[in-house]
Amino acid sequence: MIKRKVIRNLVAVSYTLAVTFFAGKWIICMAYLERGYEAVGGEYCLMPLVGWMAWKAVHYLFDTLEDLKYEQNCKEGRS
Repeated sequence: MIKRKVIRNLVAVSYTLAVTFFAGKWIICMAYLERGYEAVGGEYCLMPLVGWMAWKAVHYLFDTLEDLKYEQNCKEGRS
């Protein structure tokens, strides 16, 4: 059980970091193309929001998969 939680958290962290990194690169590139020069602006405020949304999405996915597995086990136990 503990091993499963460790793996789940490791996958969630790696997914969140990957999504945040690539979205951040894209956001910064789009801001540079829009402005025409490098500057610090709202794109750096958007990256934590992207990370939070990715974290919530992966946890929602894992919770849904666990609920589905629990329902399947309950149906098998009743028959």
